[in-house]
Amino acid sequence: MRSLNLLGRRAFLKNLLISVSGVLLSFAKAPDVVFAGFNFWRSSEYVGKTRDGIYEKFYIQYYKSFKRIKRDSWTLKVKGLCKNPQELSLDEIMAFPVIEQVSRIKCVECWSAKAAWGGFSMHELEKRVKPLPKAVGVLFRCADTYVEYLSLEDLHHERTLLVHTMNQNPLSDEHGFPLRVIVPYKYGYKSPKAILEIEFVEQPGRGTWNRIGPYSVDGTILPGYDHPLDRGKKRRRIFGGEIFD
Repeated sequence: MRSLNLLGRRAFLKNLLISVSGVLLSFAKAPDVVFAGFNFWRSSEYVGKTRDGIYEKFYIQYYKSFKRIKRDSWTLKVKGLCKNPQELSLDEIMAFPVIEQVSRIKCVECWSAKAAWGGFSMHELEKRVKPLPKAVGVLFRCADTYVEYLSLEDLHHERTLLVHTMNQNPLSDEHGFPLRVIVPYKYGYKSPKAILEIEFVEQPGRGTWNRIGPYSVDGTILPGYDHPLDRGKKRRRIFGGEIFD
């Protein structure tokens, strides 16, 4: 009886060793194939935070994971202190006069990444909805339940854009499809993405990170250091405000 149990244990350990060796050999030959499922949920219908694979040069940060947005069912809801609240389709958004610019997103985690963005100014949206004089800013609500506040002064800045393209292509789900904000002289948490709703408000508000983390409401980039991902994270001195290469 003991010999049978011993034989069973030996067979089990042998089969386990063969299985582990097979996995290790497969990983050595094709690690991308073996761990494809771990590379930002490529087979998933959800979007979330990642820094793997193609995102090593432009990290993806979301507050919470969320279900991928479908183009045909998405609308931008604009409400609050405006004369003409409405819901705009992506086709209507894409019809606004396009502005293109190259700018860098700077994260409070000390990395940055650069892209060519295409979108429109806040003035174009305001022509449609006509904000009331007492409106001082906007609350953005996003698919990951993230909320951010930006003043109309910041939204009217010549370098601020509401964008729908990145590097001449539509925004990917990971980078904020179908619409995001780019405010290049402020930290990345002031550039909400995967936007669902815009609300004009009469009192300055606080965003998600301002409420739960040690981040300023203003969010303007401070003097210090930067580690650009597209330059091998080589540290460089910055002097506050937008980072121009």
